Amino acid sequence: MHSSIHQTQLAEGATARDRAAPKAPPGPIWFTVPNLVFMGLFLLGAMLVLIDVSLRVYEAGGAGVTDQRTLQNYADFLLDPYFLQIVWRSVVMAVTVVLATLVLGLPLAIGLSRTTGIWRALLYFAVLAPLLTSVVVRTFGWMMLLSNNGVINSTLRELEIIRLPIRMMYQMTGVDIVMTHVHLPFMVLALDAALLNINPQVYEAARNLGAGATRIFFRITLPLCMPGIVAGSILVFALAISSFVTPALIGGPRNPVIAMVIYQQGVSLLNWPFGAAMSIGLMVLLVAIMMLFLKLTSRAAQRAS
Repeated sequence: MHSSIHQTQLAEGATARDRAAPKAPPGPIWFTVPNLVFMGLFLLGAMLVLIDVSLRVYEAGGAGVTDQRTLQNYADFLLDPYFLQIVWRSVVMAVTVVLATLVLGLPLAIGLSRTTGIWRALLYFAVLAPLLTSVVVRTFGWMMLLSNNGVINSTLRELEIIRLPIRMMYQMTGVDIVMTHVHLPFMVLALDAALLNINPQVYEAARNLGAGATRIFFRITLPLCMPGIVAGSILVFALAISSFVTPALIGGPRNPVIAMVIYQQGVSLLNWPFGAAMSIGLMVLLVAIMMLFLKLTSRAAQRAS
């Protein structure tokens, strides 16, 4: 009897508090309508058109893109060893760029997150400086550096370090170097945002408990900045695997990547259905790799915790 009376009083008190508490105003959901309309028209709509084109039959030298539907474009893309080799080259290039930007960007992001004032502004400017110029201009600058008679090889020969020039132009090695420089700011910014969210008292507590710099890095800094590593890796991977200008100018036609082949099919050969099928395949591959990466990183985070 007493317990039921007590429960009734608690329920009445909670109801009174709910009535007295001010209700939060409804969120302005209609603010998202222009963005949703824009995304629906120019993203979802464009994707539907691309899928429709990828299912068309192309007649070279004849009617061109016809109204007939077929899955042969996807079969030609997925079953041809030549195109599979290009896809593999593109994935290896993107993974290499992700690892290179992570190795180079993490120390830079740590130093950036621990500086303040004018030094932080100067470091930020240095990180963002490559983004202030066109990717074409940057690529042409790297072509002058990486060529057989460029600045790098000429300097190494004058110092008598090498006798023959190191071939970096029209090689995937040169593509990886330039792509790392182009996409390094995106990785640094993602890591810096994650490092700034780490409470400095965590480091102080670890030092008070006798942890050294190496132990703090592997047990505190690295696990806590994992969201930045995941975000930066996904962003750099998506940008690298879909890059066109840098691989085309640095790698040349002998080292084609998937974006170059899509451009060739759509612009040079006018085979829009096959180029659209390759674009859809690239998008599906990108989503699958990102989902796999997220799954692996989530499992690693659970084990670390």
